[in-house]
This record gives sequence, C-alpha cells and structure tokens, in this order.
Amino acid sequence: MNSVELWLLFVGVGIGTFAIRLSFIQLHGSLSFNMAKCQKVFSLLAPAVLAALSVPAIIFQQGNTMATQSGAQLVAAAVTALWAWYSKGVFWPLMAGMGTFWLIKFYYF
Repeated sequence: MNSVELWLLFVGVGIGTFAIRLSFIQLHGSLSFNMAKCQKVFSLLAPAVLAALSVPAIIFQQGNTMATQSGAQLVAAAVTALWAWYSKGVFWPLMAGMGTFWLIKFYYF
C-alpha cells in the first residue's frame, strides 16, 4: 500500500467516524429520540469498553495464546472482572486489577 492509498484510507475512516458521531448527535437533537430509553445501553457502555480493551490484551499478548500466559495476568483479570461485577464501575476495578498484577509480579516473579 503506497502513501496515497494510506492517506485515502485515513481520510475515509475519519469521514466515516465523523458521520457516525454526527448521526448520533443529530438523532439526539430530534424530537423522536428519547434519552431515557438509552440509559440502560449507556450503563453497559463502560463495561463493554473495558472488556473490549482488556480481553485481547490478556489473551493475545505478543502472539501468545491464553495457554502460554502468566498466571499473574489471569489472576489480575479475574480480580478485575469480579470487582467490576460487584461494583458496577470501571475505575476501581482497574485499580484493583493493576494492584493485583503488580503485587503478584513483585512477590512471585
């Protein structure tokens, strides 16, 4: 892929992303859009983003699969998942998961 095609790809993805966000903003501005109906979806957005960011990083790290991962990552992921399930938030589960990971790395590896 040459540089012109790469720039066209960047511009196309930028226009697509802008169009998606603009359509949602326009939908919010219309009279038929009810914010109360979307509250349940918005409440699930943060855990979905957390899972989308963390699961690939845990399972597929540097070309390895889950079978070759260290136990520290899996234990930290389990602590994060349990804390997120209990607290229904994102920030404190992330802090608990990172703390667990670094404690395990510091004491056992």
